[in-house]
Amino acid sequence: MMATPFGRYQETWFFTMAQRFEVLRGLFGLLPTPYGEDLEIHTGDLRAAADFCCRSGQHGIVWPVMVGEFYFLGEEERVSNLDAVLEEVNGRIPVVFGCSGVSVPQALLFAQAASRAGADAVIAMAPARTDAAAAIDMFHRLGDAFDGPIMVQNAGGYAPLTGEQIARLVEEVPPIEYVKEERQPGPKHIAEVKALAGDRIKTIFGGAAGKFLPDELRRGAEGSMPACEFGDLLTRVIELWWRGDEAGARDLHRRLLPLINLENHGFVRYVLKRRGVLKSSGERAPIQALDEADRREISTLLEAVQEEIETFPFEAESGSW
Repeated sequence: MMATPFGRYQETWFFTMAQRFEVLRGLFGLLPTPYGEDLEIHTGDLRAAADFCCRSGQHGIVWPVMVGEFYFLGEEERVSNLDAVLEEVNGRIPVVFGCSGVSVPQALLFAQAASRAGADAVIAMAPARTDAAAAIDMFHRLGDAFDGPIMVQNAGGYAPLTGEQIARLVEEVPPIEYVKEERQPGPKHIAEVKALAGDRIKTIFGGAAGKFLPDELRRGAEGSMPACEFGDLLTRVIELWWRGDEAGARDLHRRLLPLINLENHGFVRYVLKRRGVLKSSGERAPIQALDEADRREISTLLEAVQEEIETFPFEAESGSW
């Protein structure tokens, strides 16, 4: 094998060059984790959510991260359902596997499983209650554990790194090709990472449910990772921006923003059920259910974007949702 300057990352580098998707960018929808009434993962609904992302034009899929409630999932069920998601997607769009866990060894276990399963990339953030040194060490270890591109999820509350630390990390660990930057305020920190490490990162993704998407794009992001229920519309925002239609992108985003502002786990499931994607209704950590007034407000706000929906139209309101 030809020598490379990357030392122990040599084989990983060659594998990365042969990935099915050369660059990951655009709108990557975050899948929720659906549960049956027995509170086991509803694999059929998880498959349906993945298929929804493919058929509604989203650019990629991520599961499980915060939207997917990774902190509620067991190791075996998480790994086995990755296989189901990959089988459902069948190469149509990239699948990024969330490897965040309660410890560094658990994150490495998930990364190794992602390699065996054939995920297109992995994303992780440091375990809660650790520090930046532990986060940096974890990403070095992930470079050995996963044969492909790595995304740094840089979120407040999970040992976030500074722009300078990210710049050093991507120099030291060549498989790190992507960053999801969601320290708040997100747009400001995206600009920071872009200035310090942008020439060594393929794509900077934003987060925060897409609330600040136009400003993130303006400051150097080329992608976003929000929950998937309105991923088709946020995909259109990004594609309008890429075509140079900033006014059109901002107009659609303004109409969608009141709905995004209502988002929580229950809201995501409710919207996907109304779009005919999910059938299950179980929750491992139930939150206050949407009442009639909530559902009425959502229906009113949907009127502003209804004409933009091309696939998976909203079904009539039902009090059982």
